[in-house]
Amino acid sequence: MPILARMKMLIEEEIYPPKGTAKGSPRSIHSYVGPNPAKLYPKSRELIKSVFNATDADLHEEIYDWAKGEKEKFRVRYFLHRNIDKFTYFFIRVDIKGEGNEKSGKGSVTIRPLLRTEYPQDTLWQRTIFYEMIRVFWHRAFYHNRRREYILEGRNLLSMFQHQITDYFRDLREQYG
Repeated sequence: MPILARMKMLIEEEIYPPKGTAKGSPRSIHSYVGPNPAKLYPKSRELIKSVFNATDADLHEEIYDWAKGEKEKFRVRYFLHRNIDKFTYFFIRVDIKGEGNEKSGKGSVTIRPLLRTEYPQDTLWQRTIFYEMIRVFWHRAFYHNRRREYILEGRNLLSMFQHQITDYFRDLREQYG
């Protein structure tokens, strides 16, 4: 859970740092072509909750556009805020978009995973140079290795999630195709 503070220092790191891409670009794109692409949204929510051991309160929808018609068009964006410890959490943006019907269509799932650490700086003591020196020493001496472990854990969980999404794409094609 992000720290509720008026002022805070945020350290953000890509879980999968890409080679040759600009910061802010999508990190992992999984494309689907086949029947019933509208089923990607509920299944992706279910999978990310099970893989990251998250609750519904950890998922926050930002965009939900769904147009009905002969071909359904949809675009959904949600975030996973998964606490790891007092200062650090996974912040994973998932974008799902597609169009189609029960017989044919296309869709994509885009994932942008980040590891965020937030240090509050609300009090006068937290804004002093002495506090900052202590915090930097503690972060470099003790917490930096812990963040490396969190990044490895995040990579493992994301690989599992991506593998399950790909398996679900195959299952959808077999079931409805």
